[in-house]
Amino acid sequence: MTELEKGPKGRRRGRGARERILGASQQLFREQGINRTGMDQLCSAAQVSKRTAYQHFTGKDELVTEYLRRFDPSILSGVFDRTDLTPRERLLA
Repeated sequence: MTELEKGPKGRRRGRGARERILGASQQLFREQGINRTGMDQLCSAAQVSKRTAYQHFTGKDELVTEYLRRFDPSILSGVFDRTDLTPRERLLA
């Protein structure tokens, strides 16, 4: 593997990016709140490009949905699995 193929800390690019984004979101959302945390900051903390972040999550709403789904899956799964609601409506439900 060449140096160009390596990502942060020598890891191969693309491997684990989704989990790094989710891990960074858990930390930053807890510390700062969801509204005060921007995608630039999340990408920096997760050591991924914005392009990579948007390949895994179509937007911040989808990332927040996954964050909340992992927060308490037993309670929230019914709400987040509804396809008749927009992402915003799911969050508000």
